[in-house]
Amino acid sequence: MTTERFWQIIEATSAPTQEEQLERFKVELQQLSMQELIAFAKQFAEFEFAAYNWDLWLVVWLCQGGMFSDDSFSDFRSWLISRGREMYETALQDPDALVEDFSQTDNPTFERFGYVPGQCYRERTEEEAPDLGLSHPMEPAGGNWLRPQLKDRTGSKMLNRCVVFREMGDEEFDAIERQFPRLWQYCIQKGIIRVRDPNAPPEDSTERLPTPEEIAKSLVDPNLANTDFQAYLKALADAARKEYSRRNSQQ
Repeated sequence: MTTERFWQIIEATSAPTQEEQLERFKVELQQLSMQELIAFAKQFAEFEFAAYNWDLWLVVWLCQGGMFSDDSFSDFRSWLISRGREMYETALQDPDALVEDFSQTDNPTFERFGYVPGQCYRERTEEEAPDLGLSHPMEPAGGNWLRPQLKDRTGSKMLNRCVVFREMGDEEFDAIERQFPRLWQYCIQKGIIRVRDPNAPPEDSTERLPTPEEIAKSLVDPNLANTDFQAYLKALADAARKEYSRRNSQQ
């Protein structure tokens, strides 16, 4: 399975809706031999792992209003592959160039797209797909704008790496302004990042975007964090995304 053939298959699935794209994806994969199907699944995983990148995660995290969990970023990478070769390669080379695309997509995730190769294999063999001999990267690549102590989660009780973005300080934001100019401008315009005037009076708390903690307190049952932390993070992300979308539509 060459890279060119892989992307030909992906781009042949393009459709107006995700449901239609899923159906076209299944049709495309059903035409492959078993050997080709396994090779395709391996390439899909390799491309997904290659997109596990701090720079890309930062851009989509901020474009989505400052909420994009580990699970959301995994589903985002399936969505990114589904968009085709040009967007995928641009995202890895210069994620700042895709600020407009990411910000205009209400929910850039496509979890089910990544499941299709395995489903096709099971339908044809009634067996689970074989081990592809790949391991997900332990750490995201990139992120030279992040302090090393933020990247290192060994001493943290929070295993989810998305919390790193909530721990960023002036050093990170100064670097983001330099390295991601389109992202910075977008965040300033939308109020996602607010630059304070040291001579200005304190802001009225009603004028700022709600923090995730405030959203959790008002909309998400905090007891869920004790029983199903992944579900809690997802509920928190969904609630925040709706609030940010509502506020953006009013601007």
